[in-house]
Amino acid sequence: MTDETERPNLERRKEPAFNAPLMAVVLPLLIIGCYALQISGGPVLENALLDSFALSPLLLRQGNFELLFTHLFLHGSWTHVLFNAAACLIFATPVIRAFGKGLGATLSFFAFFFLCGIAAGLGFCLLNLSSNVPVVGASGAIYGLIGASSRIAGVRGVDGDIVPLTNSRVLSSGAVWIGINLATALLPFLPGGRGIVIAWQAHIAGYLFGVLVIGHWLKAFHPRFFTRI
Repeated sequence: MTDETERPNLERRKEPAFNAPLMAVVLPLLIIGCYALQISGGPVLENALLDSFALSPLLLRQGNFELLFTHLFLHGSWTHVLFNAAACLIFATPVIRAFGKGLGATLSFFAFFFLCGIAAGLGFCLLNLSSNVPVVGASGAIYGLIGASSRIAGVRGVDGDIVPLTNSRVLSSGAVWIGINLATALLPFLPGGRGIVIAWQAHIAGYLFGVLVIGHWLKAFHPRFFTRI
């Protein structure tokens, strides 16, 4: 039987039901907010934004390199944006915790996130040089977070470490996520799949960027992740 004097201590040790880092919540809200603004002016404004800021290989070849960045803030539907926001909340959390707290860590996380998205868009364009199909969405950047999170292990400053690329956990995660995206490439050829366009090349490119770069990024900008105290 627990003594009455011990109960306050036990209550203080309870983990909160929701303890995601602040930036893991802010980023999904930013993604949702951008889409709400995108559709707030009606179809005319939305089409104008898509025409001006969506990414396509044709426009990139013409020198519109800013589209590698701007397309991340646009989405195709509420289903698209909410799915991305949920995935971002899940997979941004371990990455943000590895980066740590403070303004520098926040800026570093956003830089890493956007670079994942830029790499994803560039990968899509390189594999579809003759296409003029527009691409929108932050899913390529989020796949970068998925790849990065698969290599993060331990607790920052205590036993933080990067899992090797040859580790079974990294290899199995990569096989699953890349396999899923390769499978989506077949959707347009299946019954009822006509008209379905998923930028699976961008997803894979973003994933590979995240999984390959996260270790170097942490060692360069956040060495305390590996510090034993």
